[in-house]
Amino acid sequence: MKFADERQADTVSAPHELARRAASMSAPLEAEDDDDPEHGTGLERCTVVELATMGFMRVQGPAEKACRLAMTAIREGRRFPLQLVMVCEGSLTVRDPSERSVTLGPDDMALLDGNAGPTLLSLQFVDAWIIGLSDTLVARWLQGSAAATGHRLQGDRGWARVLSAYLRNWEFEQLNGLISPFEKEIIGEHVMSLLSMALAHGPAPAPGDASRGTQPACARDRGLHARMVQWIRDNYANPEIGVATLATRFGVSTRYVHKVFLNAGSGETFLDALRRERLEAAARLLRASAKGPAGVSDIAYACGFSDPGYFSQVFRRKYGMSPSDHARQGEPAPEDAGR
Repeated sequence: MKFADERQADTVSAPHELARRAASMSAPLEAEDDDDPEHGTGLERCTVVELATMGFMRVQGPAEKACRLAMTAIREGRRFPLQLVMVCEGSLTVRDPSERSVTLGPDDMALLDGNAGPTLLSLQFVDAWIIGLSDTLVARWLQGSAAATGHRLQGDRGWARVLSAYLRNWEFEQLNGLISPFEKEIIGEHVMSLLSMALAHGPAPAPGDASRGTQPACARDRGLHARMVQWIRDNYANPEIGVATLATRFGVSTRYVHKVFLNAGSGETFLDALRRERLEAAARLLRASAKGPAGVSDIAYACGFSDPGYFSQVFRRKYGMSPSDHARQGEPAPEDAGR
């Protein structure tokens, strides 16, 4: 089985019987009998979608069949240097060729060597994410993390709890429906920033306890963050800017850019800040367009969005109305009322 094409992000479903795979590529296999009385469906499903530098696989079904189907998909699909496994329901034991094994319960995670061909074992219904991480992401975020492979990240504590909650809230249909490259990149940035925090910083801060989790931002990072945000505000209209552009401009690594935003930006990532500036600028232009000719697409391009459809989607999510409706109102958006 091959992963879905990156540009189309199609869903691929396949049964575990390889002989019938070609005739059943678009639908999961329905088991002949009910292997799990509690769940009752008797379905095993392995659905895959690729988002640029990541591959998301959702594995669901009775223990033995679901595990066999997932191993087939991993073996025959695109190779990733590292894979992140997160269990949503049931339990899963992962064993590598050296016979090292780790058992994961609900919300637990483990980072696996993607080249090792892991064996998956379970004795109950399993529902899990298996996320492939590309060389680009590993080099940017997880340098020196090879020693972390094969160890359990407990999903009920620390930053692992934050990451597991983030993944648990995703539905496969949502991922498969993403079109904009920018939005796909945001997903990757969120997953990798939380994963790097889980691996490097240990427990997340408890409410009112700033001594745990991320280190308080130093004065240098706070000042650097302010200058970075101002640079984004001055350059948001350029559709080509990204984390690497910002890192080069300020003479730091891309990893350090993410660290500055995590520690000094109140959890707002670089991509969050860039999208916010673009949307606020678009809102101002839309209000001004009520006094003259200006199309929604033209404003989207002028504010750095390369996809007007995606622009309309995120604009509606932020302001609760379409760009056209906002232009007709001609009133300041709540965020801009004090400007």
